[in-house]
Amino acid sequence: MGQLLFRKAFSVGTKLLLSVLLLIAVVVAFLNVSAIILLKEDKQAYVFQSKLTEAVLAGNEFVNTVRHVFDTLRLSVATVDPRKPVTPELTAVLAALVENQSDAIYLSVGLFDLTEPSFKVVARSFKQKKLEELRAEADEFALSDDWLRSLAPDLKKNGFAFVNLSKSGISSLLGVLHVEGRAEGKVPVAFAVVPLKQFGSELSALNLTIATRSGWILFDTDATAQYSRSSVTGDPLFAFASQNSAANGTHEFVAGGTRYLGSYVFPGFDLMALSRVEWAKAHRATYALTEKFILLGLIAIGAAILFTIFFARTLTAPIAKLYEATKEVGKGHFNLNLAISSDDEIGELTRSFNSMSQKINELFIESVEKVKLENEIDIASTVQQTLLPPPVFSTDHVDIHSFYQAASRCGGDWWGTFTVGNRVVVGIADATGHGLPCALITASAKSCFSFLRKLAEENPTMDLDPGAMLSVNNRVIYEATEGRIMMTFFIAVLDFDKGEIRYANAGHNPPWLFRDEGGKIALRSLSIIGQRLGETADLPIAEVKTMDLRKGDLILLYTDGLMEGKGANGEMFGKRRMRATVESNFAAGPKGVVTALVNDFTKHGKDVAQEDDVTIAAIHVIATPATVSPERTQVGAEAEATLA
Repeated sequence: MGQLLFRKAFSVGTKLLLSVLLLIAVVVAFLNVSAIILLKEDKQAYVFQSKLTEAVLAGNEFVNTVRHVFDTLRLSVATVDPRKPVTPELTAVLAALVENQSDAIYLSVGLFDLTEPSFKVVARSFKQKKLEELRAEADEFALSDDWLRSLAPDLKKNGFAFVNLSKSGISSLLGVLHVEGRAEGKVPVAFAVVPLKQFGSELSALNLTIATRSGWILFDTDATAQYSRSSVTGDPLFAFASQNSAANGTHEFVAGGTRYLGSYVFPGFDLMALSRVEWAKAHRATYALTEKFILLGLIAIGAAILFTIFFARTLTAPIAKLYEATKEVGKGHFNLNLAISSDDEIGELTRSFNSMSQKINELFIESVEKVKLENEIDIASTVQQTLLPPPVFSTDHVDIHSFYQAASRCGGDWWGTFTVGNRVVVGIADATGHGLPCALITASAKSCFSFLRKLAEENPTMDLDPGAMLSVNNRVIYEATEGRIMMTFFIAVLDFDKGEIRYANAGHNPPWLFRDEGGKIALRSLSIIGQRLGETADLPIAEVKTMDLRKGDLILLYTDGLMEGKGANGEMFGKRRMRATVESNFAAGPKGVVTALVNDFTKHGKDVAQEDDVTIAAIHVIATPATVSPERTQVGAEAEATLA
C-alpha cells in the first residue's frame, strides 16, 4: 500500500529527491557512526599502546640504572669481605668504586642477619658534594628495623631488595641492597643509594608508578605517594597485573569513582611499572570529533536537498567517480588523486578519500620498508656471526671450544683470539645492553682486535701488554659511541715461552682457571679491578697481573648473561652452579665443559625468555709451558684467595 502511494502521489523529481536524500542520509549516518566507532576504538588502542610504551621505556630505564648499581654492589662485596677485618687499603678501594661510577652517591658494605633482620655496616663511602646538593646526610641512610624486616623476604628470595628513601625536601632516592649468598644467619651485603632526580624530571608529565612485586612504591610521579613511601597494593591496576603472568598488558578499571585506562610491564628485577590516564581525558579528542562528525552529517544532508534539486547530475557525477575509485582501492591501487570539482560535502568527501588512499599507500610503503629493515637486521645478525671465531679453535698450545647465543637477533657480546709465535692472545667483551647498536660496537671491538693482531704479526718480538691493548680498544669504543655505550673487556696473553698468563680487565666478570692438583680440582679467579671501556677518552693505566700456566689447565671465559640467567622462579644460574658444572665435567675437556654448561643453563632457563647475551669460551692448555717459578706459584695462590 505504501509503495503504491509512493508511486502515484509524488512526481519523478520528488521521488528522485526523496530517494537521493534517503540514500545520502543512510550513507552519511553509516559513515559517521562507523567513523565514530572506529575512532573511539582506535583512540583507546592508541592510548593503551602509548601508556604501555611509557611503562616499557620508564621501566627499562629504571632497570638499566639498577643494573649498573648491581654491578657496583657485586664488585664491592667481592672486594670488601665484611666477615674479615677491613683494612685502610680496602676502604680506599671502596671509595674508588664509588668515585668511578655515576649512579650511586652512597655505598656501604656490611653483614645482614636474615634470621633477626639487622644490618651492621663495616665500611662505607659516599660522594659528599652530591649529598650536599641533595641536602642530605650520610647518616640518614641507616635502615630502620621495620624496613629491614620488610626487606628480609625479598633478600632471601632474590638476593636483592629495594627501598624508597625519598623524603620531603630531598630529591627522590632509591636504596638498593644486594646479598652474597642466601644462607640463614649473617651474610655479606652491599647497600647503595641512587638519586632519581633526573629520572623523575623526565617523567614528571606522566601518571607513572614503579613498584616492587610486593607493592612498595619505589618511584611515583605523584609526590604524595612518592614521599609517603606508601603501598600500591590497593590499586586495581596493580592487582590486575599481579594476577597475570604476561610480561606486559593493558587494563580498563575504576578507582576512586574515576574511570582509567592503564598499562603495566615487568621490566625485570621483580619490579612493576604502571602507567595510567583518566578515560575522559584520553577520549577528550574523540568527543570533539564525534560532535564534528554529527554536525558534518547534518550539514551534508541539508546541503544535499538543495544540490539534488538544482544540480542532480552534478551531484551524482562525483559520487560515481568515488564509486569507481573505491573499486580501484579494492584492486590494490591505493595511490589515487581524484580531481576536486567543488568545495561542498562531495568535494570534502573526495578530499578525505584522497587523504585516506594516500595514507593507506604510505602505510603499504612503510610495511614494505619494514620488511626490508627486518631483512637488513637478519643480514646484520649473519654478519655478526662472522665476527666471532669458530666454535672449535686449536693450536699447538691450546684447544678452545666456545658457545654464543644472543638475546635478540643482534647481540652485544664478543670474543676473539689470535696467536703470535708461542703466544696466544684471547679477549672477551660485553657491551651494555644488546641489539643492533651494541652489535655495531662489537664490530668496532673486532676491528681493533684485528688491528692488534696484524700489528703483532708484523712485529713478532713486540711486547703484547694487555693493559696497552685495553687502552687502544677504549679509544676505539669511545670514539665510536661518544660515551653512550660502555663495554667490559678482558684480555689475556698466554705465553708458552715463559709458561705464564698475563691479563688485564676492564670491568668484565673475572675468568676462572681450573687446575687438577693431585685429583682435586682447584679454582683460581683471574680477578682484577678495571674501568669499563668507553666511559672516558683516556683510560687509566690498567693493572696487569701474571699467573703460571701448566699443562691440563682449563681457563673459562664467560659473560654475565650466563651467570645472571634466570629460571622460572627468578633464581639466577649463579656462580656456584657454574663452578659445580665445570668441576664435574673437567675431565671431559673444553668441549665437555661447554656442552654441560649450555645444557644446564638451558634447563635452568626453560620457558623463560633470555634477557641477555650468553658467551662461553673454554681454553684447555695442551702444551707443556716452561718451568714455573715459586714466585708465579705464589701469585696463583693469591689469585685463588680472591675468588668470591
